Amino acid sequence: FVSRGGRAMSVLKLLEENLSNFSRNERRVADFILAHPKSIKELSGEAVSATCNASRSTVLRLCQKLGYQGYSDFKFALLSDLENTESALPTTSPQDHLAQEIPHAISYYFHEIMQMESLLDSQILDTAIDAISHANRVITLGLLHSAVSAQQFAFRLNKFGVDAHAISDYTIMASYERILKSGDVVVIFSISGRDTYISLAEEYRKNRVKVILITMTSNCSLSNYVDTLIAIPYPASISGMYPMDEAPIFFMVIEMLIESLHQKLQQLV
Repeated sequence: FVSRGGRAMSVLKLLEENLSNFSRNERRVADFILAHPKSIKELSGEAVSATCNASRSTVLRLCQKLGYQGYSDFKFALLSDLENTESALPTTSPQDHLAQEIPHAISYYFHEIMQMESLLDSQILDTAIDAISHANRVITLGLLHSAVSAQQFAFRLNKFGVDAHAISDYTIMASYERILKSGDVVVIFSISGRDTYISLAEEYRKNRVKVILITMTSNCSLSNYVDTLIAIPYPASISGMYPMDEAPIFFMVIEMLIESLHQKLQQLV
């Protein structure tokens, strides 16, 4: 691997040139650092590993492969590079600063979306789409903020001729226990996988209704009461970044499902 010895190369450039030499987990850490170099100032090695769903030893190995003794050594070199770069830049206006920050906001979500490629099981997505493509009707459920995602999925399914309806009121959800039957599919959107849905899922499944859960909490109790669990990464909360919203991540999963549905429907024609 390329090391620092005798080479005048910036830390970020060193990272970029060694991407192909990293393991999958190390690559995830490297991608995060390249996307958010300034955030490293506020993050410990443990915080970086937690943000990237990697172990602390993964972060250490990445630093050592680049020729650093450990994360502290790497962090010091990176921050020194950034300070030297900023000091060499001309003074910018508030408008220029805003223009620079907009791509950063996009990169935060891009990082989270890229994680889904390694975290989502394609077979699970196929199972969900197989059920939806053969459903008599699809009911999407979501409470509070998750209601937005439930409405979006129903809307996208309608575009493909699927009989889908979104419900955001718990009383109406409960009334469907007497309406839904075999051949119907329920898709629950819940960031936390709230227990509120457990009794509903139990009643739906008694009527042989297939229940799919899309959540950011894979170990929730509700996961034991559904047919298919789609667990997606929760947007990282990192010091120095603004609070990220969950809806764009849900929406991306929706588009992944819609793409699979489109391919499925083409095969059935």
